Amino acid sequence: MTRAFFVVASAVAAIGAVAAAAEPDAEAARAATVSPATWLARQPRPAFRPEHTLPPLTRWGWSLDFETRVEFATHWGYCLELAGYLNDALVDRVLAGDPKDPEARVVEYVARDPQIFRLQVLTSRQLPDSATLPPEAWTHDAEGRLVDGQAKSLDGNTWTPGMSLIYSPEAPESVWEESGRLQAEPLARLRRKCPITMVLNGGEYGMAVPGWGQKVWERDPRIVRAKGARRWADYVSAKLARSQFLVAEEIRRAVPDRILYVYYPAGGVPHRLRSPDWKDWCPGYDDMKPVSDVPNAQTYYKDFNDGWIAAPGGRGDLLTQALNARAQEISVGMPLSYNWLCGGYKEEPGAISDPALYVGFLKMYYTAGMLGGNAGYYSYPQTPWGRGFEAPFPAHQPPPWIQQMVALARVHAQFSFLEHYLREGDLLPGPDRHRWSKDLPAYELPTGDENARVVARRLRAKPQWLITAWAADGRERIVSVTIPELGTVRLLARGCGTVHKATRGAHGPIVAVFDSGDPYWLDGTETPVPPLTQSP
Repeated sequence: MTRAFFVVASAVAAIGAVAAAAEPDAEAARAATVSPATWLARQPRPAFRPEHTLPPLTRWGWSLDFETRVEFATHWGYCLELAGYLNDALVDRVLAGDPKDPEARVVEYVARDPQIFRLQVLTSRQLPDSATLPPEAWTHDAEGRLVDGQAKSLDGNTWTPGMSLIYSPEAPESVWEESGRLQAEPLARLRRKCPITMVLNGGEYGMAVPGWGQKVWERDPRIVRAKGARRWADYVSAKLARSQFLVAEEIRRAVPDRILYVYYPAGGVPHRLRSPDWKDWCPGYDDMKPVSDVPNAQTYYKDFNDGWIAAPGGRGDLLTQALNARAQEISVGMPLSYNWLCGGYKEEPGAISDPALYVGFLKMYYTAGMLGGNAGYYSYPQTPWGRGFEAPFPAHQPPPWIQQMVALARVHAQFSFLEHYLREGDLLPGPDRHRWSKDLPAYELPTGDENARVVARRLRAKPQWLITAWAADGRERIVSVTIPELGTVRLLARGCGTVHKATRGAHGPIVAVFDSGDPYWLDGTETPVPPLTQSP
């Protein structure tokens, strides 16, 4: 558990000591807790710019109770979440309209007031009945026998239930068209009842990646012939992208008025060229670009990364990975993104970010061209006060999952006032190449301090800049960077990040902070930290 989000550490320690003393009285301790919806309703709500066009926020990972979902959707910039994979059974259930069913209530809320309640759904990942597919859908050995996921040949060449078979990259396109139809039909049925704003596809189904499937595919002469001289990773990347493009086209036709269809993952690869086998685990974005309406990358604290500061011999820090992904997306004409976000979910010491540092990272990511994202949390909460996302908690000790959703909402609100810098500006490449993808810019301005990070945008039509400085180690200081056309500027780097606006003045750059003086209470309004003294 991280430190409490909105109280000083001394207060947390004092209240924690009281709670510990009262621990034997479990009922009394539980009586002192609040529900997630009650806690959230007590927080100062973020202010969004009226008529902004940033897409709404979403979430992933089990479901929230109905009241908490409504509070997030009404006041915090989130969609109203329909829990569960959207299949025909779920559509039948919500259309039945049982007033005690939270999912039926979600649909009724959206149908009644779609301007306030924008619906988020998860596609079903449904695939055709395996027993009905042609033999060409599966991987076979040289003798024509089916091969399972352990590269073991099976007797006969007919699929029977219980076999762990691997889809062939040469499977007929009709397999994926049918999968798309199965996923799209429930969407079309639900859309007749209410509008659908955000469609999320969690991916990770259907075809495997080379890291898992190559040992199987190598046994199939038909696949080997089709691959030819290409690397396995390049061949499979193209085939995987084609399969999910066919699914995406069916879904897009079913929900033409959505804001976004987001397939996970279809974005720049954070690990590109970090290691020789990077493409064995992720298809390349040059292939995956048509699969999703917008590029999206996975950015989870301490999950295949070292966190905010790179460890010697480790996997690199998360901002370096995120900028690696952004560079790939920009290189193929996709300057904006909608990403999968988490400030840590492995509930063990050091695995969850300090909330202020997570806020700082989010400000950097938005400045780099993020329009919004999905707040994920992938552990089922276990606390002394209850299990799951509905469990109550002491008002002074909100769990990480809700802290992170609040942090994302506040930064989203702040950037709703800065949206023109995202849509009408460009991320500045900086003078260096990315440390892994040497063929692409770093999209970062060097400060001479490896833990003081700076990213910047420039409006295309005006000499105006948006610059964010972040002290990834949490130690506040002033840093200097040089920006073409603007000059050398001094910036305030904080653990919670600091957003600056800059213009050219008669005597040099003019820089002011567009940020709250409190790292937590961001509301997007013009209540900035006092302007920095800027010398010519």
